[in-house]
Amino acid sequence: MSRSKGELRLIAPLGGPERKLADIHARRLEIHPRFLAWCPDSKCVVVTDSAAEGQPDALFVVSLETGEKRRLTNPQSPSLADTSPAISPDGRTLAFRRVASWSSGDLYFLSLGEGVTAEETPMRRVTGGLNPDYPAWMPDSEEILFSAKGGLWRVDADGDRPERLPFVGEDGAMPTISSPNDRRPTRMVYARTFEDENVWRLDLSTPGSAPAPAIASSRSDTQPKFSSDGRRVAITSTRTGDWEIWTTDPDGGNAVQLTSMGARATGGPNWSPDDGQIVFASDLEGQFDLYIVSSAGGKPRRLTSAPSFEHGPSFSRDGRWIYFCSNRSGDYQIWRMPASGGEAIQLTRNGGWAAVPSPDGASLYYTNTTLSGATLWRVSVNGGEPERVLDGVRFWAFAPVGRGIYYAEDVGSKTRLQFFDLATAHSTTIAHDFGDVRYVPSVSADDRTILYSRLDASINDLMLVENFR
Repeated sequence: MSRSKGELRLIAPLGGPERKLADIHARRLEIHPRFLAWCPDSKCVVVTDSAAEGQPDALFVVSLETGEKRRLTNPQSPSLADTSPAISPDGRTLAFRRVASWSSGDLYFLSLGEGVTAEETPMRRVTGGLNPDYPAWMPDSEEILFSAKGGLWRVDADGDRPERLPFVGEDGAMPTISSPNDRRPTRMVYARTFEDENVWRLDLSTPGSAPAPAIASSRSDTQPKFSSDGRRVAITSTRTGDWEIWTTDPDGGNAVQLTSMGARATGGPNWSPDDGQIVFASDLEGQFDLYIVSSAGGKPRRLTSAPSFEHGPSFSRDGRWIYFCSNRSGDYQIWRMPASGGEAIQLTRNGGWAAVPSPDGASLYYTNTTLSGATLWRVSVNGGEPERVLDGVRFWAFAPVGRGIYYAEDVGSKTRLQFFDLATAHSTTIAHDFGDVRYVPSVSADDRTILYSRLDASINDLMLVENFR
């Protein structure tokens, strides 16, 4: 979510010495960002780079001969960046993704003149309803391919009538089309990327017990949260294609789909204290906002609409407030708002993510925004000076209970479950091989069972399609 420093380098296709062309600083807003595209004459490349501090990242043309940069696009806030550039084979049009918020964007087309110069203002062609990415031109410059909603799509150069490719492209991204060749028909290569996350259970009442699968499917099931009575579990799942909120029994039975948002990303469910409602986040409107829905089903109600990123919601112990992470002040901080909706109040100043209230409701535990090895903090639910609790917590993987805090900690290539005793300020290992933990674990009210999501399989294959047309 912040800019990372990198270098643009040139190397021969079959290997050899590298030559540095330029430094680049670009936000990593996607899992597999694409910052680079060749100019048709192979004399320059188009890259995503920082325009200036506080401004959205833009596209620049970099000369292979001199390394000189020339700005090509000029995105304006609240857009975050222009990425995934692709120049048509005839050199007349640049397709690129304009990122509106984390994991959400549109495809824009820019007419190009001589020397890869902008001839007019970019036009939005494929919108955020599909959340398209990774554009690639067909050899005739009349169509482009792109990835969206778990597959590959095609659309004409005017952006009209996008349609999903039949038979190929499931879980596809980064399509690449071969150049015309009289001896061989056109081919397409794409990356098939798939992750299988499942919910696992650990019996805390039996020391030394091993984790076991609890809620699983052939797709991702993640972010489990026990209801207060322990009879149901809210999860985020892609078992119907899109990320949606579901509820199940603790063993995965009686699964019910609670939402049908159809968004790029929906998740982070948390129960109200009376188990009557579930709060969650979704980027249905092109940015992450908070929503609330009855745990019995129904139409979700939108709680936030600020032009910012809102995520990680949780109810206060009395049900009056919702705590969440937002960057509406510029940095990611912890905020609170009335559960019925209304004005939000900023609670932290030192950066914050994934706020979870203490069992007594007096404090909030939260991590900073480092992806690994995060620091866990505690602050009053009314704000004030935060207190550092412990280091080495795995990002979003912690759960406060009455006596202390369960948390995941990376040790080499493995993750272990620790328990931090608040009275002694000492940590004890509960489980040594906890798997690739992803999100906040959930502890049952009787403190006997912990549920957590972990990555069980990650597939990245290159797929070849012969005679593509």
